[in-house]
Amino acid sequence: MREEARHERQRETHRALYERFAAGTGLPIEQPSEPELTGTGHYRQSLAAAEDSWQEPADQEAPDGEGTDTRFLPAQAAAASDAPAFAGHEDAAQHYSHEPEAAQQAAVLSGDPHDDQVAQAAAGKAQRRKRTKRKRNLVMLATVLIFALVVTGSVYFVKSVLKQFNPDDYPGPGGAAVEFTVEDGWGLKIISRKLEELDVVSSDGLFTDAVADSEAQSKLIHPGTYLLKKQMPAADAADILVNQRPDKVFYIGLKANMRLDAAIKEIAKGSGLAEKDLQELAKKPQQFGLPASVPSLEGWLHPGEYRFPLNADAEEVLGELVKATKASLEQAGITDLEEGYRTLKVASILQAEARTPDYATVAGAIENRLDPGNRETHGLLQVDSSVIYGLDRYSLQFSAQEKQDASNKYNTYVHTGLPPTPLGSPANSAIEAAAHPESNGYYYWVTVNIETGETKFASTYAEHRQNQAEFRAWCNQNPGVC
Repeated sequence: MREEARHERQRETHRALYERFAAGTGLPIEQPSEPELTGTGHYRQSLAAAEDSWQEPADQEAPDGEGTDTRFLPAQAAAASDAPAFAGHEDAAQHYSHEPEAAQQAAVLSGDPHDDQVAQAAAGKAQRRKRTKRKRNLVMLATVLIFALVVTGSVYFVKSVLKQFNPDDYPGPGGAAVEFTVEDGWGLKIISRKLEELDVVSSDGLFTDAVADSEAQSKLIHPGTYLLKKQMPAADAADILVNQRPDKVFYIGLKANMRLDAAIKEIAKGSGLAEKDLQELAKKPQQFGLPASVPSLEGWLHPGEYRFPLNADAEEVLGELVKATKASLEQAGITDLEEGYRTLKVASILQAEARTPDYATVAGAIENRLDPGNRETHGLLQVDSSVIYGLDRYSLQFSAQEKQDASNKYNTYVHTGLPPTPLGSPANSAIEAAAHPESNGYYYWVTVNIETGETKFASTYAEHRQNQAEFRAWCNQNPGVC
């Protein structure tokens, strides 16, 4: 019993020593004698002294000196310090072996250079682990980013490739007119491919699908010449071509501000109607519901593109164009045709004298000039476009004598007020501006740069002359333009 008690005390003492050693506190160290013992040496000496005190009772009980406590001699404890583990205390040893901080504290406690190197190595290893982990995280992040970029690029690439083979349909309504002739023997594949080549449709496949989706009972496209447009929606092209005979309708296209004579010729050309019959009807505007003050259909043949049945007569054709002009006036808020006629006159001047962005400003200046009490023009419009209309020309050049010719009823340098008729058939934008002119103090305007269309306005003739000088200077620098 005494032997077991002694062994138990020894185990408790070693356990306490180990716990202090692992915690970095060690044994209480008194003032050392010369030479001074520090670190591990002091620790081992203290441990040996403690062992001697424990061995005295054991020697009395075991004279033969073969006690079991020799397992716990300091030499064995020192050997164990290289691999700190004791029987029954594996958890503590494992904790010690994984704590670089404890190793560093032990090295400081011991003062042994070898232990310092071990502690430094452990600390360096921990730092290397951190650096390695940080590098690994950076590599993983870079890999994820590169993967995301590759995926995004692949998606865009695939979309662009698919769009080349499956382009979007044109939104419409289409651009310039184009004649398309279907030859005998052409099937749907040839027709759709030809339409794509002419840029009538964006894709032959879209046109093929549009024909298949057509509500027409027959999907046949008859030979002949059809009037289509550039960049049409596929469904619109199919509606014109599918089960339609090109000889069933005729087409008319009129440009903005086209004069009456030119419009009549264009209508006759497109319809096959006699030009003489059209001219006679144009002199009878009251047949189309216009006021008695209107001498002809000048200004009333609204610009645009029209389709008529092949059997349509001259009155039907002209009536449809006049109807379109009335609709444009109503859209601008004008229902009285007398007022509408005045609006058409101003709009035709805007169409000839100004750019679309300047329509409302020029309309305001025209109204200022028409005021007979104004001190700048005294009611004279003084617009060249009206003078050359009366001269039956399109060039803006005329002589000083022609400028003073009072026999020209359209000479606005001599006659006050608006010209007797419109100068052509204005478009919707000009009609809108003429109906709603800008309120301003301008009386003059001149385009100072023909290429850009820059227009300058003035309230006095002196300012206007400066603007004219600027225009002449520009013409001198651009002799091939003016």
